[in-house]
Amino acid sequence: MAGSPTTILIPDISGFTEFVTNTELSHSSFAISMLINTIIDAVKDEYEISEIEGDAVLMFKRGPAPSQKEIQDTCLKIFNAFHFQRKWMQQHAVCPCKACNQITHLTLKFVAHHGSIGEIKAGGFTKLSGTDVIVAHRLLKNSVPSHEYLLLTEKLLQHSDESPDAGMEWFNSSESYPSIGEVEYRFALLNEKRKTTPEPPKPQHDYPKEATAYFEIPIAANYREAYMVLMNIPNHPEWLPGLQNVEQDIPAVFVGSIHYCTFNDYQATISPIQMTVTEEEITYVESCKIEEMDISLVHEFIFRKVNEAACIFSWRFLNAGKTQIQDEEKNVLLERMQQRAKSLKEYCEKMEVSAF
Repeated sequence: MAGSPTTILIPDISGFTEFVTNTELSHSSFAISMLINTIIDAVKDEYEISEIEGDAVLMFKRGPAPSQKEIQDTCLKIFNAFHFQRKWMQQHAVCPCKACNQITHLTLKFVAHHGSIGEIKAGGFTKLSGTDVIVAHRLLKNSVPSHEYLLLTEKLLQHSDESPDAGMEWFNSSESYPSIGEVEYRFALLNEKRKTTPEPPKPQHDYPKEATAYFEIPIAANYREAYMVLMNIPNHPEWLPGLQNVEQDIPAVFVGSIHYCTFNDYQATISPIQMTVTEEEITYVESCKIEEMDISLVHEFIFRKVNEAACIFSWRFLNAGKTQIQDEEKNVLLERMQQRAKSLKEYCEKMEVSAF
């Protein structure tokens, strides 16, 4: 079956596989999923998606090759969207695991090629085939001295109207691959472009800090392990009595994420405000609105390290509403707080699988 002229574009994320452990796999997978969706959304009106290959997206556009300026602008649009989202995730993270902390090290590279491409349609998907698809994939392994760059093959440039951008410096190079031979290309490093990618608005961390007493309880578990249980709001029904379910827009926890918690006799809307971590303690703050009592609270949690297998859990609630909380309501809240702390302690002390 004869192929048709098609431009192939592969944005490829690097930086996770070196350090992510099996226990952090769900966090890294979700982060990659968010970033992959960001890449796709940035150019969904320009390119079709053939497949997602691990940390890379195989995109294509039928017809004549774009100019060098056009493909450069497309890649920079993706690049800026990717790093904007990466910075947002880094700013809004409330998880201290290695995968979430290393988001800052993620990089993005591009390979663009043009050639005669065959298509196989099955199950609503279009899979590309042909030698030029193989060439594009092989070029992901090359000798470019950077993890962030834009690589354009000479075959693509021969079919396009060249209009080099003076804002980027281009270098000539080539690679030789078995069964393919030598492939010539040009590349431009994106290291400097990374420094000028847009910054997301910083999250607001303000909350009332009145002199309210803490409730404390010892937990025979590592302070980070205990914190991970509390921070993982979607899994609270596993250990928190009376909590029927948690609904949310995305299956993750970030500063500002909204979590609707339905208990047996009331509903609470939870949203993380901030998290700070040191070698000795983790402080985590979240807002809590309880519709049944018509009150708004801020919960401040502190996990202080005693040793590698023990910590002190401290918790207090602060009034974030416009009206004063009555003594009867305070007693109810205190009782719920103590029950939650005891349930957390029991669950953490029975855990066998480490998150770190």
